[in-house]
Amino acid sequence: MNCWKTIRVTQEYGLLRLILFSACTMLFSFLFYYLIISSFTQAHEFVHVSFISMICSIALLIATHKLLHLIPIWLCGKKASITCKFVMFLPLTGIKLYEPIARNLYVLSLITPAILLTMVGAFLSIMYPTYVAFISILTSIHFGLIFFDFVYLSFIVKAPKRSLVENHPEGFHILLKAS
Repeated sequence: MNCWKTIRVTQEYGLLRLILFSACTMLFSFLFYYLIISSFTQAHEFVHVSFISMICSIALLIATHKLLHLIPIWLCGKKASITCKFVMFLPLTGIKLYEPIARNLYVLSLITPAILLTMVGAFLSIMYPTYVAFISILTSIHFGLIFFDFVYLSFIVKAPKRSLVENHPEGFHILLKAS
């Protein structure tokens, strides 16, 4: 196999810039999402959620997001796992692929959490209007997470259709079969 392109997203954009764009995505999506959802639902009173419940919900959201990335890969019979390393006190999670996967499968893996968790957030906001602020915060955090997925997706969709994608510690390789 030949390497068509090596993509190092953090080196190209810078980690601080990516985090800043992700935080802006979270903020603006919260404002927009909360405005839209609260105009459709009528909550007479809001429920106060404890800080511990919020932190646990964010941790569960991140774990679910990573797991939803893996489900299409596992359903296709490929081997992949979630990795976790601690930097200071913060856990950084990632996905480890044990072999290159097809470009289309990688695209499906990237958009699965975006579609499913956004639909779940919208459904829960409509079904439980008293929790609309809490659900809006979680959904906006989810939008901040999928910002990184869409950055990766912007590179992957430009790759040739029959290419393979392989993860490595600094980013990923787009591979072509030797002809």
